[in-house]
Amino acid sequence: MTDAPEYADPARYAELTGFVGEWRDLFWNRDFLELMARRWRLHEAREVLDVGCGAGHWGRTVLRLLPEHATVVGVDREPAFLEMAREQAEAHGLAARMSFCEGTVEALPFDDDRFDVVTCQLVLIHVADVEVALREMIRVTRPGGLVVVAEPDNRAGNLALLNGHPALEDDEIAALVLLMIVCERGKQQLHEGNQSVGGLLPGLFRAAGLHDVRAHANDRCIDLAPPYQEPAMRVALEQELAWAREGISNLIGTRADSRRLFLAGGGTEAAFESAWGVMERWMQLFTEGVDQGTYHAARGFLFYLCSGRKPG
Repeated sequence: MTDAPEYADPARYAELTGFVGEWRDLFWNRDFLELMARRWRLHEAREVLDVGCGAGHWGRTVLRLLPEHATVVGVDREPAFLEMAREQAEAHGLAARMSFCEGTVEALPFDDDRFDVVTCQLVLIHVADVEVALREMIRVTRPGGLVVVAEPDNRAGNLALLNGHPALEDDEIAALVLLMIVCERGKQQLHEGNQSVGGLLPGLFRAAGLHDVRAHANDRCIDLAPPYQEPAMRVALEQELAWAREGISNLIGTRADSRRLFLAGGGTEAAFESAWGVMERWMQLFTEGVDQGTYHAARGFLFYLCSGRKPG
C-alpha cells in the first residue's frame, strides 16, 4: 500500500472532490449568494482573483454575481486543473471574462494592491500555513478591497452528516468521531492543512489586519428523503453513491488517505482497521438505505463565508 497522498494525481483528485458536474452547486443557494453580493458591494468590483481555482467552479459562481464588465482571474498550482478550468469556462460561455495562470497561494504571481476582491473556496483547509496564505491574498488586494474565503468546519459538520436514518449506534458514532479527529491531527502533522479551519477564520482575519470582518454560515442542506425525486437530491445521490460504492467516504475520503493521516496523527494500524470497519458499515447503511428507499436526513454541514476589508 502506498503512502503517497491521493491528491498527488490530478485526475484522481478531481474525481475525489467532485470538480466536474453539478455537485458543488449544492453548497450554496443562489439567492443567499446574491444577498451576500449586496452586503459585500460586489457591484463595485471590476477584477476578482480566485485563488486555488481548481476547475474554476467558485470563480464561475462569483462571476455571475458581478457586473457584466467585471472579470475573474483564476490561479492554481496544478496545470491540469487550469486546463479543466479553461474548458469549463468555455463550456459555460464565460471564456471572455475569465483567465487562468499558474501559481501558489503562498507566492501569488501578481503585483501589490491589484484586485478589488480576492477569494477562495476549499483551499485554506489544504494550506500548511494559513497566516502566510492570508498575507499573500491581502497583499494583492487593493486598499479598501475585499477578501472572502469559503471554508468548512469539518469536525462540526461531519457530526450532522452522521445524524441520518438508518443510524449507527452511539458507540459507533464515537468511534468515527475519534477516527476523524486523529486523521485531522495527522493532516496538520504532515503540514497538509486543517480540515476545520473555517471556525478559526474570523480571528485569523482580524489578526491579519483586515477590517469589517464578518462570518456567515451557509444556508444549504444537502437533504435526502425518499423518493429522492428533487433535482438536487438526484445530483447528490449520483455523486455520493459513486463515491460510496468505490469505498470513498464523503466524511474523510479514501481508505488509503485516511489510513495515512490516521497513522501520522498517532493512531495504530489496529485502531484504524477497527474504525474503518465502522466507516464501511456507515457507508453500507447509506447505500442500502437509498436502494431500499428508507434513508433520510437533513444533512446540514458547516461551511463558513468569512470576509474582511483591507485598510484603505
